[in-house]
Amino acid sequence: MSNLALRLIFAAVAIPVVFFCLWWADWTRVALMVFLGAVGAWEWSRMVSKMYLGPKMAILAPLSATALTLGWVFTSGHFFGLPPVPGLIGFIALIVVCLYIAIAFAKVNIENLFPWFLMQLGAPMYLGLWGGLSVLILGSGHGLEHSYKFILVMTAMWGCDTFAYFVGKFLTNRFIFGRHLMAPQISPKKTWEGAIGGTIFTMGWVAFWAIPVFQYSWYKGLVLGLVLAIAGQAGDLLMSALKRWSGTKDASQIFVGHGGVLDRGDSFYLAAPMLLLLSEFFNGILS
Repeated sequence: MSNLALRLIFAAVAIPVVFFCLWWADWTRVALMVFLGAVGAWEWSRMVSKMYLGPKMAILAPLSATALTLGWVFTSGHFFGLPPVPGLIGFIALIVVCLYIAIAFAKVNIENLFPWFLMQLGAPMYLGLWGGLSVLILGSGHGLEHSYKFILVMTAMWGCDTFAYFVGKFLTNRFIFGRHLMAPQISPKKTWEGAIGGTIFTMGWVAFWAIPVFQYSWYKGLVLGLVLAIAGQAGDLLMSALKRWSGTKDASQIFVGHGGVLDRGDSFYLAAPMLLLLSEFFNGILS
């Protein structure tokens, strides 16, 4: 079976599953976010293990990312009708850092200690403490309307990537722009022209949906779109750098034919928390 066929079959199965999770209830949405964060942390830890000798963190990394994601769930009091638990996320983060320090000091040779510690700790910190914020863009209750912000971020990231590819590959050198590489050592095919094209699309897409999804004016939507585009493309480059640094083609093959969470969700995990923080700023300061 060809790779294209595998990709299409997997997508035909996975997309309805994701939308069911987003539609059904609080626990299915939280489970989806926990799964993605845990798998992403596992992928990250595997790549770091290729570069630095030390204990394998293939179990602790996803467990830590899961604990941090759930920490946001219960700290917020946003799900399951439960009251908020102030400070819980900070307590969990402290435990995770202490565990990693203890393992590093006990099991890692001194020449690798600091790079191993910092790079391995990056897995739960990025996917759980930072990326786990993404769970808060989801609402509570039954129905797809509670997941509109999540869907908007995902479609904005897909559109940004698609338009960046189209502009960078097909429009530059055929018209007036030329072709200027953005980060040739990290991702040789990405161009500044493509990045600008993807950014313009994302700004327009988010501005179009700003009123029904956020109850924002179109100009606030443009600002949100600009932040999403910049953060999403930076997240893409960050994961590309991690893979190139570790000599990894795909973070994993958990999504058959598509790679792993850090291949498909690289833009999302930097952009979605930025969306949450900026929208809270708008609500609190500019409302």
